[in-house]
Amino acid sequence: MTEYGQSNEVQPSEVITQAEENIAVDRGLQPKFTPDLGRLRLDGNIILGNFILNQMDNFGNAWVVREIEGWWATPDADVPEISRSEGDGSYEVAGRFASRTITIEGSILPSSPSNIEAARDRLVQATNLVRQGAWFKTGSNPIRASFVYLVSEVSAETVNLQGRTDFEITLRAADPIKYAWNDASPDGYETFEIPAKNSANAVDGTGVIENIGNYPVPVFLEVSGPFTGPGTIFNKTTQELIIITQGLKGPISRSVVNKQLAFDVDQLKDVATLTTTEAHEFSEGDSVFISGIGAPFDGDRLITATPTDTTFTFDVDAAEVTNVAFKSLSNGIATIRTTDAHNLSVGEQITIAGVDSVFDGTHTVLSVPNSTSFTFAQNRVPPRSIVFGSLISNIVTLTTSDVHTFVVGETVVVSGAGPNFDGTFEITAVPSPTTFSYANTRTNARNITFIQMATPEVVSVTTATPHGLTVGEPVNISDTTLTFNGGFTVAGIDTNTNFNYVRPRITRREVITKARAGNVATLTTAEPHGYVVGEQVFVNSVDSLYNGTHTITELPSATTFSYANTGSNQVSTSLPQRGTVVAASRKLLSIQLAGNIVTATTRENHGVFIGETITITGVNAELDGTYTVSAIPFLNVLEFEKTGTNIPLIEYPADEETGETPEVYVELSGSVPQIELDPPGQLEVGGSLPLSALSGTASVSGEIEEVQSGGSVIKTNNVQFTPGLTGATAVVQADILEVDTKRREVAFNGEITGARGRVDVLADFIKLAPGNNELEIIDNGNPDSETSLRVFYRSGWLS
Repeated sequence: MTEYGQSNEVQPSEVITQAEENIAVDRGLQPKFTPDLGRLRLDGNIILGNFILNQMDNFGNAWVVREIEGWWATPDADVPEISRSEGDGSYEVAGRFASRTITIEGSILPSSPSNIEAARDRLVQATNLVRQGAWFKTGSNPIRASFVYLVSEVSAETVNLQGRTDFEITLRAADPIKYAWNDASPDGYETFEIPAKNSANAVDGTGVIENIGNYPVPVFLEVSGPFTGPGTIFNKTTQELIIITQGLKGPISRSVVNKQLAFDVDQLKDVATLTTTEAHEFSEGDSVFISGIGAPFDGDRLITATPTDTTFTFDVDAAEVTNVAFKSLSNGIATIRTTDAHNLSVGEQITIAGVDSVFDGTHTVLSVPNSTSFTFAQNRVPPRSIVFGSLISNIVTLTTSDVHTFVVGETVVVSGAGPNFDGTFEITAVPSPTTFSYANTRTNARNITFIQMATPEVVSVTTATPHGLTVGEPVNISDTTLTFNGGFTVAGIDTNTNFNYVRPRITRREVITKARAGNVATLTTAEPHGYVVGEQVFVNSVDSLYNGTHTITELPSATTFSYANTGSNQVSTSLPQRGTVVAASRKLLSIQLAGNIVTATTRENHGVFIGETITITGVNAELDGTYTVSAIPFLNVLEFEKTGTNIPLIEYPADEETGETPEVYVELSGSVPQIELDPPGQLEVGGSLPLSALSGTASVSGEIEEVQSGGSVIKTNNVQFTPGLTGATAVVQADILEVDTKRREVAFNGEITGARGRVDVLADFIKLAPGNNELEIIDNGNPDSETSLRVFYRSGWLS
């Protein structure tokens, strides 16, 4: 006997024959779904994006799904294995679930073989999910969904003459969780609201949310103001905590008493300004709803500025703006042609912006030749005075004393500004109302006709044509003499064909201090000077009472020297602008005459130039005299021509006991006589000129031929300041803080940038565990908070 008194013996009436057994086994081995429509129930409960499978479509075709491979099982686990370097086994490493691969297998059973081509096209269109994904949904109560992309080709093969086509679609869900889908919500979310803790109303701030699935799921949290903060959102079930560090502003409503509307020509937009009866507490970027004023003020607006605590501004579209296509000016009448009909009438006031300085401004319409053209009165300005100019990279930029109203493309005549600027040019740019530019290549080469050294180091140059140089500009001199050739800096401008530069001598030293005592001047040089008592020096740029040619009487040190100088005593004084001193005579070491060439050697470097006049003193009657230097073989050797009998080398050694040397000198004149250059020498300058003061005039024609143009014609709809409004209000909605715990993103009033700082860095980014979850929201700054927590969630399954 078996339990409950049942016999385990088979009764005769229950004997099963072999034939019956074979039928039962065959039936059990048949596929669960067959293409027999008479026995298949099409529930339309498999959806890919907007395409419904498992249904009969509008064309009578049946879309049958036989299998969804990978949908019912859990996704693959991905746990890396890291072997231990020593010992058995591997390290314990947390893994993850991989993405879910889903393959939909099914058939299209067309009502007619002629329908199969159109059905295949609909399949291709529905599976266009490579660049954008779609939600894949199955079942009911609950519907389960995953966001998928297509990851392989769609297979579709027609298998019989009736048009049956078997298809296979392979999809991948990057997020392996299958979410419960709420068809009543566009995004499939369930919504649950939890009021914050409020002691006055005995609200504990908690609520229970059920995740009916079997796997933890992220949520979307939303908290709206007013929220004083700091505060917390806490899932007591999972012990996950989010700390809100900053407060949220609640909704604000203010009465509006004044209005104003003005068109901003620079920004090409209408700016409305409203005044509230009390401090509005609005902020730039707030969304405000205006009502009770009328068009164009009323509606949802975005606050662009808050000039004061009772005023705020926002943009509206009130003015009529038409684009300019062409412009012209003739006989004091400006004509504008627009791209579209302008709707203007004679006598209306309009504003033109973005065309140029001639046409821009506020004007009165003079005539309307047709729907896309109009005229107004406008005259050009007289010639403008030039005050500054520069020439850089072949572009001249001139500055005028007043607004010039010149425009790009017209011809300007420049005169009186100098050879580098004068001429007739086409304006290429107008950087500002008082500057304009044009292309001009500077002539780099000038012919030099005369050159001379009038003072010890200053060279004067005369050019055949105006040179156009500026003080401080580098120049290169060539094809003159060795004395004058080289690169120098312009020191002064004498006339438009004459300038000078400094040709430093090797004996030059900078003077840093001056002093006088007992009619003896003492100068200090920045470095050792190398002069000796008895030699002469040229002193320059120290002081008018110290300058000149002087004979050294004493050498207090290697960097000081003294000379007779009548004047009142003066303590040692530093020179803000350093002076200079160069040797005016040098003692001779030796001299000889050979083949009509005198070679003189000085004890120190002499600093003489070729062509300079010198005087030899103290040698003898045959060699003493004045000569012109013809060569400088070495820095302490000079040569000049003299006809006469050869004179052997005469040396002037120092006294062995006293060290004194003979009083034999070569004296420098400090000048080179003027040389007339034929062929002329060459002066070369750079192509650019720095900004410098100029004079001259710039003028343009009073006519402007019709040319294409940009810019705008604005028929404004300004509203003058209007006080005393009644019944007008401005309402700013409450701040909203949103936390997406799946993407770990925080948004404040819809903006992600900068919002993360409103949540503590240690935020847990709450999830909902399977089953019931008790969530709590507390505003620690306000025990009687009026805010609430809205939770958007979808339950989730792993299988």
